[in-house]
Amino acid sequence: MSSTEHLAHRSTRSPIRPGRHRSWRFAVVAVTTILALMAAACGGGSTSSSAGGSNSTSVSPTDLPECPLAALDAATGPVEVTLWHFLSGKTGETLKTLVNSYNASQTKVKVVVESQGTSNDELFRKYQAGIKNKDLPAIAVMDDTVTQQVIDSKTVLPAQSCINADHVDMNAFLQSGRDYYTVNGVLWPASVNLSGALLYYNRGHFRKAGLDPDKTPQTLEEVRQYAQKIKDAGVVDKPVALKVNSPMIEMWLTGAGSPVVNNDNGRGTGTTDQAAIDNDTTKQLYTWIDGMQKDGLLNVIPDTPGQIDQYLAMAQGKASMTIETSTAATSVEAFLGGKLDPGSVGAGHLDPVDPNALDLGAAEVPGISQPGKLGGGGGAWYITNTTTPEVQAAAWDFMKYFNSLDSQVIWNTQASYLPYLNAATQDPRVQTDWTTTLAGRWLAIAYGELTNGVDPNFPGPLMGPYDQFRASIRDSIDAMVFKGTAPSDAIAAAATATTAALDQYNRENF
Repeated sequence: MSSTEHLAHRSTRSPIRPGRHRSWRFAVVAVTTILALMAAACGGGSTSSSAGGSNSTSVSPTDLPECPLAALDAATGPVEVTLWHFLSGKTGETLKTLVNSYNASQTKVKVVVESQGTSNDELFRKYQAGIKNKDLPAIAVMDDTVTQQVIDSKTVLPAQSCINADHVDMNAFLQSGRDYYTVNGVLWPASVNLSGALLYYNRGHFRKAGLDPDKTPQTLEEVRQYAQKIKDAGVVDKPVALKVNSPMIEMWLTGAGSPVVNNDNGRGTGTTDQAAIDNDTTKQLYTWIDGMQKDGLLNVIPDTPGQIDQYLAMAQGKASMTIETSTAATSVEAFLGGKLDPGSVGAGHLDPVDPNALDLGAAEVPGISQPGKLGGGGGAWYITNTTTPEVQAAAWDFMKYFNSLDSQVIWNTQASYLPYLNAATQDPRVQTDWTTTLAGRWLAIAYGELTNGVDPNFPGPLMGPYDQFRASIRDSIDAMVFKGTAPSDAIAAAATATTAALDQYNRENF
């Protein structure tokens, strides 16, 4: 096991210890603000609707469009590249830093950053609106739910074209990131934003319940056992607070190798036209959620925009465990250290918080059968084909800069995204960060999940109507938890809705 892998598999990382003379008010303020930072850093899944043919792209490794690399050399003046994104907090700040550094490093290209809101939904709505008139940016950063729709829109220059033309060795980049965005043998985005998920937990609550805070639950069944001990010890009434949404369901099912749609989870050569979520693994997962909730061990938080109850429960000491993204690690640390203005992410004016006010730990995500198992995905950087050849070439030039060692180190240590470039993980700056800082130690765990917990042959689902699939999962969870619907019936309803969405998508075409 490499030193990086060793770091990634340690179960807990440098906790923030509670101070003797700090009031709990600081913790409430801190975690509430952390929510805003997390939401801003990660954006949200797309909920917009569109129509198109699932797996309808005709592009293959032998039929790639040209990547006009030479067009940049022929340009007579600076080429402007517009970049759309939805990143905020430390991620947004770091993006601007990298763009400014790139612009200052040369004179042929000028990248202009334009924020399109704080969620993928907002950005993708504008992207869809611009497809008809080809009013699109040179580069768009979008999340993994729109992969098939973006491909089917035929508005993207496959990165594979430029990779081949520029003779880039893609073995230098993390396989799980490449696998997720490779469709029919073609890698589509020029770069990817990688993140994992972590179990965040209150170490003090573990101690009060007689649990070792350095040994965390490895499976969902162990989460139940830990929660029961915490409840029985009278520490809190509902030890686990979770926003049980579709991304979390997908994470657990992908980690267990369980598909949600047919056609090799949407990645086969045929047509994706049937839901596959109605299976024993999904029933096991839904039954766990249902049982935890009914036994008073789990507070299921509704999946609504801006929902913060899971964080308030942790902040107020009413919950001991939650599961969330790793991407907010540097924002969390920056805020706790008084180095990030919460107003920059819409959290209003709050006083800096003493790091000693919280006693947080983080560990690999407990899985259905083993820890740290999840899917690929995250965010993707697409170069559009609706601009001139010199703009496309300029966009590729910037993406090479973004994928360089220094940029990938900064993207990890300052923006919390995990390195796409393998060499970045061995860079002394990253190694130091992963061993000496709170955020870095947490990111090391998440990187271990991506390198060891993602099956290269099963990176995650791919489908056109991803938004409608997620809506069906949300409705099924709500029906089971809040209306008393049996797990099997809730799953069956989600499967029916997903199959109907796939049928419509395939019939209407993009």
